[in-house]
Amino acid sequence: MIYDDESAEKLFLEAKRVYQDRGMLKWVGFYLSDHTAELTKDSQKRNHINKEKVQMSMEEIGGLLQQAYLKNQRVALQLSALDNEGQFQDELVGKLAGQRDNLIFLNEETRGILQLTIEQIHHAEIILPQKILSQKTKEINE
Repeated sequence: MIYDDESAEKLFLEAKRVYQDRGMLKWVGFYLSDHTAELTKDSQKRNHINKEKVQMSMEEIGGLLQQAYLKNQRVALQLSALDNEGQFQDELVGKLAGQRDNLIFLNEETRGILQLTIEQIHHAEIILPQKILSQKTKEINE
């Protein structure tokens, strides 16, 4: 069937009048799954509780930090400070950048250089080097 301009315009206007655009409804499925995934991730983050590790003496912490500094090893530090809900904060992970007087400089992996005192540290441990492949897949998943 061949349409001239006038009949094509009539057909278009009729189709436009009859067609019910679902508007945002067609996108709700995508939004809902993304929103649900984000809510689940947020809920897991809020419900995460850092368990208290064994309190170390100042001498133990100092010796471990000295060993980590000399061997350029990564450390995980649990601070004595608690959050608003009385839970331990996430561990600080990084390499020691130096020490001056009673200050320790930690090159934390996500926050950069942090200043700490030994008195602020509840527990310290040396951790293995992070594998590059696992770090890349973690970044992709986030």
